[in-house]
Amino acid sequence: MRKWKLLFVLAAFVLSAQAFAIQVSESLQATFNKLYPSAEDVAWEQDGSGYYVADFFADGFNVKVWFTPQEQWVMKQTDWETMDNVPGPVFNAFAAGEYSGGEVQNVVWVQFPQRQPVVAVVVGMANEPTEYQLIYSAEGELLNSEDVTDMDDTLGAATFLH
Repeated sequence: MRKWKLLFVLAAFVLSAQAFAIQVSESLQATFNKLYPSAEDVAWEQDGSGYYVADFFADGFNVKVWFTPQEQWVMKQTDWETMDNVPGPVFNAFAAGEYSGGEVQNVVWVQFPQRQPVVAVVVGMANEPTEYQLIYSAEGELLNSEDVTDMDDTLGAATFLH
């Protein structure tokens, strides 16, 4: 009986995950395939701003790519998770900055077609229930720091595509 309950829960999970995935047009799929031919395990969704978001794995990292409803690529995020891959100037700026005593919880490389990439670092501070999102230029300039403790989608379209 326990085995059947586990199978039922697993099946419900798989079906609910598929319910959130969407189908995209053939032209958007073709554009995506041309830009990211090595993408694996691609799942599509449409966010609250109307952007189509492809979530996949490439080169060992989780990647998300945003397209407009007109099928134009507008943003790519590579989830580095740690500071291991950040440009040297970003690492140095973080290490010398006021948040260096915090615990790095996530690091994301964000690229755009028409402007310079940025690095988003989420830091939790010791003995505080507070999280900060730090946005750095690739040259190490701190562009923005924000308390994101109570925010859900800090890396979505609302943050970068305004």
